[in-house]
Amino acid sequence: MSLIKRFLGLSKTERYGMWVLLVLVCLYLFSSLVLGSSGNNDESYDFSEYKNEILSWEQAVAESDSLRQQYYLSLDNPSRSSTQSKLKPFDFDPNELSREQWLEMGLNEGQVKSILKFRSKGGVFKSKADFKKMYVISDEEFSIMEPFILLPDTYVKKQNTEWDPDPVEEKVSIEINSADTAALQKVKGIGPVFATRIVRYREKLGGFVDVQQLTEVKGIDSTNFNSIAAQVYVNPYAIRKVRVNEANINELSAHPYISYNIALSLINYRKQHGRFEVLTDIKNSLLVTDEVYEKISPYLTVR
Repeated sequence: MSLIKRFLGLSKTERYGMWVLLVLVCLYLFSSLVLGSSGNNDESYDFSEYKNEILSWEQAVAESDSLRQQYYLSLDNPSRSSTQSKLKPFDFDPNELSREQWLEMGLNEGQVKSILKFRSKGGVFKSKADFKKMYVISDEEFSIMEPFILLPDTYVKKQNTEWDPDPVEEKVSIEINSADTAALQKVKGIGPVFATRIVRYREKLGGFVDVQQLTEVKGIDSTNFNSIAAQVYVNPYAIRKVRVNEANINELSAHPYISYNIALSLINYRKQHGRFEVLTDIKNSLLVTDEVYEKISPYLTVR
């Protein structure tokens, strides 16, 4: 009778395994009798490849049976805890039980609400270890429920061994003399703040003649520039130039490269010697050195 009780106490999966094992044993005995009676004793069959699987299955059944036996014995123990008295576990998948089934098992409303909330947000129990992480389930409750959970002990994520090429990034090429702030933000490394500063500085300059001038924008250091430079270019013909023969001192000194003193020097030279015939004539002004000329000449015209 004890064997029958133990058999009936097994889960559906375990009972199915017992039947499979029984069929294999019967087939083995039958084949032994048939082969033995045929007189062909030289040929032998090796069932060792199934040995490990059978032993593993028997061990798992024994462990589960032991835990179940301990639980059922505890039901007759008058000193069992209140948790043991409250819980009435049965085989279950924590991903599928309804509210009523959780309550039937012995969990309270708060515990059931937390589990269902976890599942409603897309949570999935992939192993017994996952279910144990629920803070509303105590260690004692989990130890009682564990033999009945129809999940593996742990979950190991399969590694993808297939080659996964890096996504191809879309190449960006922005002309910075015509781009607005939205277009500039397509450049990796330029956010809203840098985009606004670039446009403002461009307006003061009259345009960029070289990408390197971006380093003159506040906040763009060599590190930022190196990541930005390959994504932008300049159209040197889009420069807004100042007419050096007509501009007053305020118009000249408004340019970032022309100081008030340089502007005054140009105005004084123009008053004394007349119009600049060619742009190189501005080098005759006392403060316009070769270095200054190289910097300001792209932004001036004598026309």
